[in-house]
Amino acid sequence: MRLARGSLWLVVLFALCACSEIQIIENTPLAVTVRYGGVVTLEDATAAAQSACAARGKIAHLRDTEEKGVLERFAHFACVSG
Repeated sequence: MRLARGSLWLVVLFALCACSEIQIIENTPLAVTVRYGGVVTLEDATAAAQSACAARGKIAHLRDTEEKGVLERFAHFACVSG
């Protein structure tokens, strides 16, 4: 029983880590949308958006956020001239 409980925790931990990455799902000259969740914060998503907008000589400005669940959040940014 103890082994089964330990294995369950490993599966849960793996699932949490696997779903806790940043994904840029929109990247245009005008906008960036970042999917994040779990242990990844809005600050991490903002840093990813800043990098994406900086590649075009712009800065990211947060428009809004969406929360679809603990492991699935979206941050929508506008890429604006500095």
